[in-house]
Amino acid sequence: MTRMRGIGMTVVICMCLWTVHAFAAGYDLPVSGKARVNYVQGSVVQVLDGTRKELAVRDILAAPAAVVVGDNSRLELLVADGSVLRFAPKTEFTLTSADAEPAVSRDIRVDVAMGDCWAKVQKLLGTQSSFEVNSPTAVAGVAGTVYRLRVESSAISKYYVYDGKVAVSYSPVSPPAGSGPVSQPVRVAGPSRVPGPHRVSVAQWMVVVSRGYRFTVFPTGRYLDPEPFDTQQDRTDPWVKWNLERDRTLDF
Repeated sequence: MTRMRGIGMTVVICMCLWTVHAFAAGYDLPVSGKARVNYVQGSVVQVLDGTRKELAVRDILAAPAAVVVGDNSRLELLVADGSVLRFAPKTEFTLTSADAEPAVSRDIRVDVAMGDCWAKVQKLLGTQSSFEVNSPTAVAGVAGTVYRLRVESSAISKYYVYDGKVAVSYSPVSPPAGSGPVSQPVRVAGPSRVPGPHRVSVAQWMVVVSRGYRFTVFPTGRYLDPEPFDTQQDRTDPWVKWNLERDRTLDF
């Protein structure tokens, strides 16, 4: 029996709330309810009312904000609670909510339609805390952790946890008899635009994924048990390496 076989499933995400620490120099907090562009490489465009606006450092995004990260491009956002979100080339996402009052509450949600998102999530002391990075088929709620979501063109979602734990809720086609590996991914059509993410209901399922583990959800809602991934091999990925280096500049 593996280390992760004892994972319990529940329909409620319980999140620990902690103290907010100060940021390192150069990381000024944006105003509550919005996110600030902290880094841009290449072409990153906000799509608003049919118009396209190139984003630049220190621009402010007011939720809801739909963003497309171009080829060979990267984006870093700083949200009001002090957390950081980064987006890889060829990523499409919507900043759905960015409400936060430091040391009190937050409601931050990002919906990733396709691509790769890195999240370094600030710990928070307060009465209410919701921080979600969602794929088309799953919702991940966290507090004080580092993780990554990759949504492939086939709509397969993969969560990689680098620190702390992530509670992933997802919507299976039918309630699983129990956790267990999927023998083969479901064959799907060629790459296409996937529908936007949606909140899962309390009737759906949750898995807690720990540091050093990866969790995969297929478009049908079927899933693989959390499995360890090779963190040393993972660090050779230029996207992962860059994020780890950026994280070292943060003081929390």
